[in-house]
Amino acid sequence: MTQQISDDDLEKLVLETIKNINIESAAHSKPVYSLAGILALKKMTALRLLARAMNIASRSKLRKVELIDAIVAEMQQPDTLRTCLNSLHEIEWDFFQQVVAEKYLQTDKVYIDSYHLAQNIGLVQSFYYKGELYFVVSDEIKAAYNKLVKTNFPEERNYRDLLNNYAIAAVSLYGVISQEDFVELFNSQNPRKTSIDEMFPLLLQNIIFEAGYCFWDEYIVDDDFEEDDFKAVAAVVELRKGKPRYTPAKEEFLKYSDWNYYETTPQLITLKDYLAGLIYDEDEVEALLDEIHDMSAVGANMQEYYDLLDSAGIVFDNKKQTKYITQLIIDVQNNTRQWINYGHTPNELNSLGKNNLLPFPTGQTEHSRKIGRNEPCPCGSGKKYKKCCGR
Repeated sequence: MTQQISDDDLEKLVLETIKNINIESAAHSKPVYSLAGILALKKMTALRLLARAMNIASRSKLRKVELIDAIVAEMQQPDTLRTCLNSLHEIEWDFFQQVVAEKYLQTDKVYIDSYHLAQNIGLVQSFYYKGELYFVVSDEIKAAYNKLVKTNFPEERNYRDLLNNYAIAAVSLYGVISQEDFVELFNSQNPRKTSIDEMFPLLLQNIIFEAGYCFWDEYIVDDDFEEDDFKAVAAVVELRKGKPRYTPAKEEFLKYSDWNYYETTPQLITLKDYLAGLIYDEDEVEALLDEIHDMSAVGANMQEYYDLLDSAGIVFDNKKQTKYITQLIIDVQNNTRQWINYGHTPNELNSLGKNNLLPFPTGQTEHSRKIGRNEPCPCGSGKKYKKCCGR
């Protein structure tokens, strides 16, 4: 019989794991506060990569001390430091701001994702000394950063992050949004206004770091559309003509900037409870529910759901069971926010008199022809079938 672990023991285990990862990544020495001292802890390979990113001349010919001196000088340049700080993800930027405000930050409770990149490029360094973990921003970086503060860099960086989060939320909820609609949406919810000319280059910088969205024609789109050369974008735009955009309040809208977020509806909960009676692994149930939600968001047909359930090893004993889960899935899809409905659910549009419910089957479904693995997925996602519902 498997012994269950208590919440307290689980928390201790997680914290111990986090600390061990941090210890492994730290310099095992007394903290140092000069940038030259921190860079001296790095291997020549890492220093040369950093020098290459900064386009330092004759880097391959410099000895370690000379290379460190060149990097120290370059990192204190306002434009270089601004570029380094802009390369950090939001969670890394938040952590940098915590550390830069102190002589050092002593904590065990921080994930390596909060500082891994910053440490690689010399902005932050962790130390493990006398059984404690310390995080340090060098004196030179602090001085250079304080000069950037006077130019309102933190406010500009936070503004760029907000634009990025709006772009992620928009493509997560809508799949496709015109640049004009994006600007209108952002300006309707924020005191600081933007424009296409301003937001375009700022978001373009994020795309370089695989933001999950990209530009196509006049639109901001989910970067999965790239797999079929953006052919499905036009289909989504065409199918939602005349439908109003669903625009929740700012707090709710920004929840969609987490790629894993979606609205947990009563219909999804009912389906989850039913699946939990068929599959005893909670993680498998959650994964299957995520798949069903994503398929609902792009308007999959019933046969695709049957194929998904079959791949999960779910077998129905009789027509009554099949009919029951079919109805559960219909209820889920008709209450899921869809790209082709500009974020509305089919039921919402039906109540507004803007759209009929999807012509979803209510009885047994005939098996459709076999879809080729490299054909566009019929769910409308823009992906190949083998990378979407055919997985």
